[in-house]
Amino acid sequence: YMTTSALAHTLIKHCKDLQFSEARKKLFSRKIISTEADGSVLKGLRALNAKQKQWHGSIEKIHGVKLSKPLINGDFFSIAFTWDVTYKGQPRGGWKEIGIYRVKKSKIISEHYFY
Repeated sequence: YMTTSALAHTLIKHCKDLQFSEARKKLFSRKIISTEADGSVLKGLRALNAKQKQWHGSIEKIHGVKLSKPLINGDFFSIAFTWDVTYKGQPRGGWKEIGIYRVKKSKIISEHYFY
């Protein structure tokens, strides 16, 4: 059994190490619901993996990502991300976002991003 706090800290470690695939395999429910800031929704780990693969394909280099400490409230936690990336054919840049996650039975069952 993994608490919400332990899960949040494990996700942060994987993200800092740029181990996104490993994080999804270990921490996310197969029935994950992922919502982007524009309101688009993906359902299921397969769809999320495909989105990540497409995103990684558009990036020339991830220079780094800074993550906040998690804010935890019951079955929810949030993390602030500051990304430093170079997309293919574009100058180096980045963005800031906040991810809000919901946990059930030691797995992340939903994520929602705001940027």
